Amino acid sequence: MNIEKVDVRDIAQRFGTPVYVYSLSILRQAIAEIRPLSPVVRFAMKACSNTRILQEMLKSGIKIDAVSVPEIQRALKAGYPPEDICLSSDVFFNAEEAEFCLKNNIFCSCGSLGMLEEYGETRQRLGLGSDGVSIRINPGEGAGHSKKTNTGGPYSKHGIWYENLDEAKAIAKKYDLKIVGAHTHIGSGGDMAHLSRITGKLVDFAKQFPDLQIINFGGGLPYEYDPDKPQVDISDYQPILKERTQELEKHFGRPITCEIEPGRRFVAGCGYLIGEVRSLNHTFDEHKKRLDYVLTNVGFCHLLRPMAYGSYHPIWFAGDGLGKETDIIVAGPVCESGDVLTQKNEEPVPRRLPLPRRGSLIVIGGAGAYGHVMSSNYNSQPLIPEVLVDGGTMTLMRRRQTLDDVIREEEQ
Repeated sequence: MNIEKVDVRDIAQRFGTPVYVYSLSILRQAIAEIRPLSPVVRFAMKACSNTRILQEMLKSGIKIDAVSVPEIQRALKAGYPPEDICLSSDVFFNAEEAEFCLKNNIFCSCGSLGMLEEYGETRQRLGLGSDGVSIRINPGEGAGHSKKTNTGGPYSKHGIWYENLDEAKAIAKKYDLKIVGAHTHIGSGGDMAHLSRITGKLVDFAKQFPDLQIINFGGGLPYEYDPDKPQVDISDYQPILKERTQELEKHFGRPITCEIEPGRRFVAGCGYLIGEVRSLNHTFDEHKKRLDYVLTNVGFCHLLRPMAYGSYHPIWFAGDGLGKETDIIVAGPVCESGDVLTQKNEEPVPRRLPLPRRGSLIVIGGAGAYGHVMSSNYNSQPLIPEVLVDGGTMTLMRRRQTLDDVIREEEQ
């Protein structure tokens, strides 16, 4: 199996396993697909924040959506100017973050009444920074492939509830702020009908803010992880966005800047996680049916999504001596029963795959979004490397941690 022109066995031999690998060709294809949708396109960098990925976005004219000051600082180090970065958050992680944004001219989208209040208080105290701010609106409904990724509706902490917008106006007036942006994002995994409905709702809410300059329709572009199913065509989103923006421009009688901020759709497909089969095992269910397990060195400390959300990822095996296809449960080495890569509805399920043997490679697809960025040192496992493939060239983007890296900050 190859990633672009590079055999996965060569990657494993050179960098070891587990290892994250990104195809620059696939990333560029995704950028070319998404970039025409809106005049301003931001990359929600929480999906994949490696410096090399950020620099590819910058080179392609993609701006940044950050959710924390450390993300802003990463983007600045990657070469982004402050004016191309927007902080979208529900809360400043600490008081210093509000000061950082104001002192560095970082535009903010406040996702709660409390954050809007803190922005205003800090600006008033410092006597500097922009008086223009955006607010994230919870439109009363959400969407997502999992309840845990649903970011709208009454049970979501994200956004200012649509019935509380008068409170947002009062806070803005109190601190002499202008609400120049309206923003919403209700989760990933919806379809065009859902996107059309939500963008219409946001336009209706935005009309009540006389200083409006920016309408940000968020992310949520669908991505199909199963390679046997057709990828969702997102080209129909462009006329929807254009129509919504024109409606606002007609209402206000001036140009309005349209923005979107996808994350997953940009990077999910370009990422792979390569590991190794370490052991085979089997059990029997209550009906005495045999359950075959393939145990790998890829655990939820490396890829959290299957355990956290029951997410589907395509799986392939590479190497000599693969057996016939059979129903197997593919799992990791971490000491939790939920450390299973083949799940459905957050439950382990067998998947029909060629039976590997010890030493075979496992290749997990769709690992570019919310993969390495959500990994951890659980079980004292070092964070794993990231490699970029461009044609026939492999480049190390992040080295593998050592145990000394993991414990360096501990008191000795």
